[in-house]
Amino acid sequence: MDLLSNFLVFALCYAGLSCLCLAMDRHHADLHGRGMEPPPQLRRRLQWGGALALAFALAWAMHIAGAGYGAVFWIGSLTGCGLLLIWLLPYAPHQARRLARASGVAALLAAVMLAVL
Repeated sequence: MDLLSNFLVFALCYAGLSCLCLAMDRHHADLHGRGMEPPPQLRRRLQWGGALALAFALAWAMHIAGAGYGAVFWIGSLTGCGLLLIWLLPYAPHQARRLARASGVAALLAAVMLAVL
């Protein structure tokens, strides 16, 4: 149960940070070719999706560990996900996007499993 809860926080953090990164011109262009910018509607959806994923990750971390430790756990998860994203985006941007999609789906499945258990 704890492992699944920790995974949910980590997956939400990675998906949220990936959405925020792909809303930026530079990282969007890394995936779709130089000179490409995300359309304004897609940019807003990515920004809102990333912010909501990070907010849900913070809320779940505070739920499982309390306010003080939950915030520290969330910041640690953000740090780990940020480092992973920093290492992946320059060298393997398509794999970073695939991992972001997979982590979003895995977070949804983990949330459903936690609701059932």
